[in-house]
Amino acid sequence: MIPTLVLIIIEGNLRFMPNEKFALKEVPMVHETFPNILYALLLQDFPESVAVTMAVFSLINFRLWDRRLLWVALLLTFTNLVRLLPIAFGMHSVILIIGSAILTCIFTKAKLSKIFLAVLVCYAVIATSELIYVKPLLNMTGLSYDTVFHNPFLRSAFALPDLIILLVIAFGKNYYNQKKGLIISC
Repeated sequence: MIPTLVLIIIEGNLRFMPNEKFALKEVPMVHETFPNILYALLLQDFPESVAVTMAVFSLINFRLWDRRLLWVALLLTFTNLVRLLPIAFGMHSVILIIGSAILTCIFTKAKLSKIFLAVLVCYAVIATSELIYVKPLLNMTGLSYDTVFHNPFLRSAFALPDLIILLVIAFGKNYYNQKKGLIISC
């Protein structure tokens, strides 16, 4: 018998599983412990939220040193808990993009279309950079993706290149905005 794969839906998640006479087996979900969730929020989610918010603020010509930036970043950090929900892979990114745009719009009162464009640019930068550096970094360290994903310290270390790229974009665009007098003061 030739092994085949069957696409099934378990708890709202699409899963590819070996077809053994159509016997459905549940694939284990990722279960994170409470301390690991807190470590991930502090070590990866908050710094990443600050960097994304800084990049979005600079792309929409807002000052980087604004207290609204910290509020958006803090609320976006807690929005990252959406990855604990049993939803299809990739949907958490869509929710984070929409959440980033809505939170930024609420706090800045800027045009939603301009904010969405800035948020999409930031998440495209994150996705592109991760496509470029994650596989070589895994090969260099000899770690598996599962090992890195399940350890909040390793996961935050693997997110550092994203943070650096986003901060370069934020500070570079902010410098440009200041030189050209483009900063919106509200």
